[in-house]
Order: sequence, then C-alpha cells, then structure tokens
Amino acid sequence: MVEKVACFLTCGYMEAGAMQAFLRKMNTAYDFKQYLPNKTIKKKGDPKIINPEISGMTGKKLLDKIYSLCRKYRKDIIQCKAILIEDDLDGRFFKFSEEEIKQYNQAIIDKVHESLEVENIPVILLYASPEIESWFIADWEHGFGCLYNDKSIVDDLNQKAGEFFTYHLKQYIDKKILKEYERDIEEYGWFNGSYIKLSDQIIIAVQTDVKEYIQSLPKVNADYAEQIVNSRKLYYSKKLHGDRMLRRVQPSIIEKKCKRYYKDAYDEIRDL
Repeated sequence: MVEKVACFLTCGYMEAGAMQAFLRKMNTAYDFKQYLPNKTIKKKGDPKIINPEISGMTGKKLLDKIYSLCRKYRKDIIQCKAILIEDDLDGRFFKFSEEEIKQYNQAIIDKVHESLEVENIPVILLYASPEIESWFIADWEHGFGCLYNDKSIVDDLNQKAGEFFTYHLKQYIDKKILKEYERDIEEYGWFNGSYIKLSDQIIIAVQTDVKEYIQSLPKVNADYAEQIVNSRKLYYSKKLHGDRMLRRVQPSIIEKKCKRYYKDAYDEIRDL
C-alpha cells in the first residue's frame, strides 16, 4: 500500500486542481491526499466550484480550519507519513527576524500535534512567497515563459508575436513590477510601507500595461504590436492559467531561486 501525505492547501482553484500533481514531482513515492479544500459543489454540466465557505481561505482562517479537520479526521491522518500545509505568505513575515519566523512555524506544528494528540508525525510548511505566481516567474521556461506561446491558450497571435509579447512581459515584470525584488522574489510585496499583491500586478500587466508598453517602444514591429493590442486571449486567470502552469513548472528549478521559504519544504518533501 502506498503511504499517504495529508495535504491542507490554500483554498484557491489553482491549488485545489493542480497542487497534488506538483507535489508528486517532488516525490513520487507517496499519495498526496487532499483534506483541504475538501468540499466542492457541482451542478450537472458545470465545472466543480469550491464551497464558498472555504473558497479563498488563507492565513489564520486556513490554519484554524486545518486544526479542526485534524481533530475530525484524526484516526486517518495519524496513519499518514507526514502532514503538509501549503499557503501563500502575502508578505506575512515582513520585518520578522529569523527567530520570529521559527517561532511562528513551530507554533503551527505544535498546534497540529495537539489537535492530533501525537507528536511524532512530521509537519511540513510549504510557503508560496509572496504567491504561487513567484514560482511561475522563477521557472520562467515552464511558467509564464511558455503560457502565451501555447496555441491552446492564445490562438489569435502567430508564434513570433507570442514570443515578442513574452519577451517584453519578462522585461516588464522584472523592471516594473519586481523592481528591487528581482533577485529575491520571495521577499516581494512591500513598497513604502504598503503591500502590493504580485498576482494583481501581473493581471494588470498582461491585460493592459505590457500592451501599452510595447506600443510606446521607439522601434517595434507594427504587425506584432497590432496582433498583441487586438488579442482577446492575452489576460491572466489564476483559475485557468495558474492551474496549467502549476502542472508544468518544475519544483527543482524553483528551488534554485526560491531559497528563503520554499527550499526547506522542497527538501523535506523530496527526502521523506
């Protein structure tokens, strides 16, 4: 019988659909059983949707739900090889010292053990910092770098125009969105005391800003620019595009650029 890892995930459509496939790339020896999101609503002929009571749940609400589920499904979970909790950080550790981060994480582990009434089961905390989009940038080739060159996603650009858009999207993300966080993407988000969501910036960039940036270039291929400006398929959806990229990106490539929060969990999962 294949051993299981009990998984509790950020309650978004991207994570609910593709995270298990992503985890299996780290370690094929285990069945990554999803306990959260654990409820879907489906009408005949329609796609599944996450129960509104848990949809989008993250942070403290997510943790409280996890502790509750650990108590509810205790007998099953304590038979698992490990417990994995995945969540977006969204700047949560801004100005935290290493010791404060360690204490924060240990408190979660202790609470999980308390809820399960056992102390010998490993608890792995997998953080996407600031959001999973950082992984799609870290592994550009299999993330955003191939998304808009995929004809099943964007069928109203020719190959060259798609490559042209993707090149300038990378330049725009690095210089206009990440800015000083370009080489330390996991710390992204805080500017002049305010937190800015990476995914929101990417949505705006793909929808409008990169198109306008391309139009403003002093020398630009007019045919490419026209295709890009008129495209109806150049947008970013977490549910549609995020799911696809999470299935494509390679954990071992992400590990090389996301060393602050992602790497330790990657190593733990790989070495189970």
